[in-house]
Amino acid sequence: MPKTISVGLEHSPLSEDELEEILVELEKHIRREIENRVKRRLDELEIIITADLKKQGRELDLAVDVKATGRVIAPLSYDEIIAEAINEAVTWLAKRLRERGAKRSGEETN
Repeated sequence: MPKTISVGLEHSPLSEDELEEILVELEKHIRREIENRVKRRLDELEIIITADLKKQGRELDLAVDVKATGRVIAPLSYDEIIAEAINEAVTWLAKRLRERGAKRSGEETN
């Protein structure tokens, strides 16, 4: 389900290099959260993140697709774990982008 979050890119555009760096960290957050929760039950984990930077870096469309397979041991729900990992990573991303925008705004006023 698409989610729209305002994180200040309209005031502090994101460059392609910054986007690449952030996406690497985003994937690490998702992977770490899933692996920590599932541990050795996980057989395969595939994370695909696609990003589209629009309006000269002032808007970012992001899609995250995660596929996990492993041994089922009740009450483990891979779908719930994946959803929680993505939500946590999106929260981290929004915070990181807001902090980046605030830092840049502070630099401009100095």
